[in-house]
Amino acid sequence: MKKITLALFAILMTAGAASAQMDKLMVEANRKTISDAVKKADAAVTKKDSAKAKTWLTRGEAYLDLANSQDSVLTKGEPLAAYKAVEYFKKAIALEKDGAAGVAAQKYLLLTYAKDGKPEVEGQKTFSAFMNGGIAKYQAKNFAGAVKDLQMASEISPKDTTAAMYTGVIGQMAKDDEAAKAGFEKFLDLGGKDPAMIYALAQIYRNEKNEEKAISTLEKGIALHPNNKDLKSEKINLLLSFKKIDLAIKELESSVAKGNSNPQEVLNLGILYENKAQEFAPEIRSLKETLADNNADALKKKIQAQKDKVGAYDEEIKRLTDKIKKDPKSAAASKKQIASVKEMQNEQKAELTKLNEEAAKQASSGVNVEEVTKKLADLEAKQKEAKESALNFYKKSLDLDPNNYDVNFNLGVMSFNEAVEIKKKVDLLDMAAYKIEGKKIEEQADKKFREALPYFEKAYSIKQEDDLKSSLRSLYQILKMEDKLKALGE
Repeated sequence: MKKITLALFAILMTAGAASAQMDKLMVEANRKTISDAVKKADAAVTKKDSAKAKTWLTRGEAYLDLANSQDSVLTKGEPLAAYKAVEYFKKAIALEKDGAAGVAAQKYLLLTYAKDGKPEVEGQKTFSAFMNGGIAKYQAKNFAGAVKDLQMASEISPKDTTAAMYTGVIGQMAKDDEAAKAGFEKFLDLGGKDPAMIYALAQIYRNEKNEEKAISTLEKGIALHPNNKDLKSEKINLLLSFKKIDLAIKELESSVAKGNSNPQEVLNLGILYENKAQEFAPEIRSLKETLADNNADALKKKIQAQKDKVGAYDEEIKRLTDKIKKDPKSAAASKKQIASVKEMQNEQKAELTKLNEEAAKQASSGVNVEEVTKKLADLEAKQKEAKESALNFYKKSLDLDPNNYDVNFNLGVMSFNEAVEIKKKVDLLDMAAYKIEGKKIEEQADKKFREALPYFEKAYSIKQEDDLKSSLRSLYQILKMEDKLKALGE
């Protein structure tokens, strides 16, 4: 069996060698034919025939054959052969637009189709030269050159979606967004439907911050592919990037309201509402600071307390002065004490001056405390409503997919963050206030931390992410769950 195999292999090798030798002879013969034709055509234009359209037509055909030869020996010597062919065809047309040579040259510059739907040979040859050139340059990672060739191919065959699509794809690789955009747009205009091309075009518009074009492109894609999740998700991402969270919510709510039971869409809706709640936070914080700075009652109390401090020093100075009168022997020591008390009193008077200046500034600030308070209450109500909506959609998503890592993690984070915010209130209490309400607030925080626990543990059972492990460790420490903390490990 081994001898038969070896013999067969030897026969195949011999046949292959003979075939290769034959191919080599054919390539060399063809190379000579093309090379001779190019030389003859070049020589013709140096003679009196240079004014004839036929001469330039023939020269264009010779260079086009060279471009299509795929013979590296020839194409390396004339890398722009296809472009030169186009140039020579245009020269023929300029000399004789309506004559036989001019009409023939025009066929090379525009791919047309016969009555049976087959492409005409002339235009197909030019189109192939640029398409093949573009692909070869792409394979050599010459993306800029590839784009140029593909653009020419698309110009020769304006109804070809493949050339347009490749122009878009390779245009992006060449970091030529204008070429990529033109290619993708033409692809869609010609009826191209590939969702990846639609997505890519929308991304270009997004980077240009062209909101209208980016969204309308995705909407076209969604109309063509109503079940494509990537296009729908990208539209939501676009709306968010353009700060249109309300539109994004409306878009998803419309989909969910139609009976869509996709847990990811429901989860995304929860995320949007949580983002909306977070959007209110900076303004709420700012309004609280404004109210704190313009709390007239609190400032009045501070001023009065400071006046009382200054008055107390007055009483001490009076007591020491009376002591000098009653006991002259203590005068030296008492005067030294009076000087020290006056120094401390001056410091308190300076603080009182600052508080009075702050009161004057507050009075002239024009801040309408009542209006600010009302606005704060309104924003806090909206934030609360958004948080409740987020929680509602998270739980709906969990009902649809109890083993979804993201929804379990997000529910845990919501409760954990709320607990942290509640805990901050304790840190701001003084000792007297803590004795009254500190324990109650800590119990509220503890309750929220315990709400987060089952969601974090469930999420960790699904996916052991490092960030989640860190949060879970913190939670066990807060809740003093030593056994679980030990089991979790480092």
